[in-house]
Amino acid sequence: MEYKFIQKYNLKEIANFQNEKNVLINNEEKKNILILKEEILHYNKQKILDYISFAKIISSYGVIVLHLNHFWIFDKEKKKLWIIKNLYETIFYYSVPFFVLCIGATLLDFNERYGLLEYNKKRFIKVFIPLIGWTIILYIYKVYILKNIPKINLNIRDMWNYFFLSKIYIIFNSLHVFLLTYMLIPLLAYIEKSQKIRIYTYYFFLLLLTQVLIPYLINLFGNKIVWIYKLNVGYLIYIFAGYIIHYYTFSTISKIIIYISGIFSFFIHLIGTKILTLRYDKIIRLHKGYLNLPCVFYSCSLFLFIKEYYYLITKIINKKYIIKIGSLTLGPFFMHFTINETICKFTKLTKLISFNILFHSSVLFTICIIISSILKKIPLFKHLVP
Repeated sequence: MEYKFIQKYNLKEIANFQNEKNVLINNEEKKNILILKEEILHYNKQKILDYISFAKIISSYGVIVLHLNHFWIFDKEKKKLWIIKNLYETIFYYSVPFFVLCIGATLLDFNERYGLLEYNKKRFIKVFIPLIGWTIILYIYKVYILKNIPKINLNIRDMWNYFFLSKIYIIFNSLHVFLLTYMLIPLLAYIEKSQKIRIYTYYFFLLLLTQVLIPYLINLFGNKIVWIYKLNVGYLIYIFAGYIIHYYTFSTISKIIIYISGIFSFFIHLIGTKILTLRYDKIIRLHKGYLNLPCVFYSCSLFLFIKEYYYLITKIINKKYIIKIGSLTLGPFFMHFTINETICKFTKLTKLISFNILFHSSVLFTICIIISSILKKIPLFKHLVP
């Protein structure tokens, strides 16, 4: 009896030990699964940051090309030159929409990473401080070094108007628009995660129909119909599009349709503007505008293409350089005009780099990135290139 009892007891102990061992193994498996999931999330996040960084780089570079292109100067005697400018204008027309698409892709879920106070603090540091800082620095530089703008009275009213009217460069106005867009994002970000894609898709197509497609068709047929549902919503359609493209997995058929619409829109913009402008000997804006149908389709399809085929780009360019340069792309936006004006003071240098617009813009972009990387290492100026 005693032997049987010990035997039973031992068997029970063995069974308990085996159960404990299984639990430990299961916990170890769960731990490994969690580690694997974290690695996958980190990889996906890094991949996302990489493609967003690349989108910011070509957006920043494209802005420089557009500003050097002088597309809006049409000379009847130099029509062939203008046709080339029209090509550059159409190719790089995605630049401003890309900036907003990146905002939608990265900020509409900010509430999952930090609170509202932190969000406003980051926007203030990343946009408002650089805007004030560069306005002051460029004003001083243009008054005392380039000597191409007059001094203003240093009273509060004139300084206020100088800043908010973007008298340094009119393109600074776009940052005021982006700041207003940033203010709307918290209203959109606190939508339940599971409902975001569906709700954002609804608003994207609503804006596409009422603010893009119908106004474009009305203009196409000669403004004979009055459309009263025109809203001043800025670039909100690109905010929604950026999030949808970023998170939604499109089917192959959907991608093909999007790419075809983008290519078709590109050629409408290119050829339509060319035909109408050469016919009337003045630039016709029918197919132009960042909130016009051709631009929306072209920009969104190109953004999707970069997201899907970014891995091909990394075979040519090292990812660490993309991340590094992508973090410095605000600097070229502020600096490129002034640097170009500085270069123009040296006639020989201007002739050397301005023989081709792509080369000229590449030189400017490189100089801006180098200056931005230096400023980022100086504590006093690092907030100018956040």
